[in-house]
Amino acid sequence: MPKSGDSQHQVQDAQDVKKAKERVFSATFSGRDVTISDFPLPDASSHESFPLPSTQDERPDAQKKHPKSYQRLQTKLNSLDITPFLDLMLSVAHERDPAKIIERASTGYKGTHVTMGVFWLRPTPKMADIIPPHPLSESMLKLVAYSGIGDSTPSAWKHAQGTFDLVPITEPIFASCLNGIPSIGSSPEDWDRPAWAIQEGYQAYSSFPVMYNDEFLGIISTFYDRPMVGPFAQLHSMHQKMHKIFADTVARALVNAVAFEEIQKLRGELEFENELLRRAVDEKRLDDNLIGDSDSLAHVMEQIGVVSPTDASVLILGESGTGKELLAGAIHSRSSRSQNAFVRVNCSAIPHELFESEFFGHVKGSFTGAIRDRVGRFQMADGGTLFLDEVGEIPLELQGKLLRVLQEGTFEPVGDERSRKVNVRIVAATNKDLTKEVAAGRFRQDLYFRLSVFPINVPPLRDRRNDIPLLARHFIHLAATRMNITPPRLKPHHVEKLQEYDWPGNVRELQNVVERAVIMSHSGTMEFYIQDNSHATPPTEMNVHAYSATIPAAAPPASAPPPQDIITEVEWIAMQQVNIQQALEATNWRVQGHGGAAELLGIKPTTLRSRIQKLGIKKP
Repeated sequence: MPKSGDSQHQVQDAQDVKKAKERVFSATFSGRDVTISDFPLPDASSHESFPLPSTQDERPDAQKKHPKSYQRLQTKLNSLDITPFLDLMLSVAHERDPAKIIERASTGYKGTHVTMGVFWLRPTPKMADIIPPHPLSESMLKLVAYSGIGDSTPSAWKHAQGTFDLVPITEPIFASCLNGIPSIGSSPEDWDRPAWAIQEGYQAYSSFPVMYNDEFLGIISTFYDRPMVGPFAQLHSMHQKMHKIFADTVARALVNAVAFEEIQKLRGELEFENELLRRAVDEKRLDDNLIGDSDSLAHVMEQIGVVSPTDASVLILGESGTGKELLAGAIHSRSSRSQNAFVRVNCSAIPHELFESEFFGHVKGSFTGAIRDRVGRFQMADGGTLFLDEVGEIPLELQGKLLRVLQEGTFEPVGDERSRKVNVRIVAATNKDLTKEVAAGRFRQDLYFRLSVFPINVPPLRDRRNDIPLLARHFIHLAATRMNITPPRLKPHHVEKLQEYDWPGNVRELQNVVERAVIMSHSGTMEFYIQDNSHATPPTEMNVHAYSATIPAAAPPASAPPPQDIITEVEWIAMQQVNIQQALEATNWRVQGHGGAAELLGIKPTTLRSRIQKLGIKKP
């Protein structure tokens, strides 16, 4: 005996419920598949998830045609619980990671008879953290996520110009979305179903614009396995309201997340700039004036005057402590880039594994510890000058990338595939003979030629002894100003003795000796303690004395030290501090090992570390 119409619908309803309970949704985002179980459909007595409160059915004939199935549906509609839907919207609204917003959006397509949900975004530069920008972003949409069941994925659906992985905004199912109006097809008669929709068995669809403040971001579409008319019209109406609210929530969350990412990026750049400023303030160095009137320094300044107006790369060669950084600053200040950044990089102070990140920056998550984007030195110096101090310390494996930036002006931050273009002038400095480094295979010849377009040789202080009095007076006034004391007098026999020393540490050593003398000065008198660092043997003390009072003619007993050699405990601690500081600077702050500061001072490394900590000595 054939089954009645009501019995047939009961069987059909039971099959639909069983099919929905077994449904599994796959969300695809940036090549990563995430499987998310669908919310199970409840029994007739339980609550439906997501849809909004019901309204009166606009087709009363449906109740006459299928009275029992209509009553069951009406019972469900009248006992809805929208709490899960609200929880989902709250979680999306609070999310600050655009990728996670897309992932969570894939769980919002669900509803009775919804078999597929798809999310497309416009591939604009603003959404670059989510999808790569596309030149046709004004007219195309990029598939970013989908979930549902079917024989094929949306990336395989075809349209006139390709697949729905990249689809025109003018596609019929998006008809009015660009104007902020949802596009609805409740039954096959309401839309011209394409081949893929027929193949997948999609009977109805809804497309909702993802918009914020009239800015069109993308589209969320849902597809149904049956016509959403008759007894399902009310359900379809509630789904439209639900998905429209959800699309608006996703739009706000995406805009906020992108803005948050930009704020974090700008914050990182600001912190980086502040770090550079703090380093500049903390550095013990000369002011912007170059002190001296010797012929050798005049020749250097003449070369600087010639090369500064150009954009040619400059290689400053000279011993440690000769003021190469000051000369680099003078080149920048006399160039057309003087209003832009002058960024300093001490290549010898950067760990080898961090060279690439330091120069080119990195993106968040590119390696362990990369908790946010960081701007590299090249990007910081864009439009200005980048000073590479101790350029001979750059690892060989990184020299090729540095050469590419110098030649092409492009680079990629660590973990980022997008190229960045910069306009940077390079001024490099080294105390090494780079021609020997090239011959030994430790420095690329092509990079050497690129850096040494205009080499400048800085003379050591022993070759410009006439500048010593000017430099000494300058350092005395700087130190006295910092300590808020009256500058001591520099007397002729001071100058004579200072000029007798060869100054292997050059201007930096002279500055340290003068500063120590100012610290230890009493009543306007000074005493210089010059430590000979020109040999590997234990240092020799060379004393240069000057007193305002006359030294008594009577000599003290041979067993007692001369009265002028007796110093206070405070003076002794100050001398220790300066002595250790000089030893550390002479060994590039290496404490132990062959040629280290401990060996130079003739003490154990542990003893030296203890004194460094006790005296509060810190690397600048």
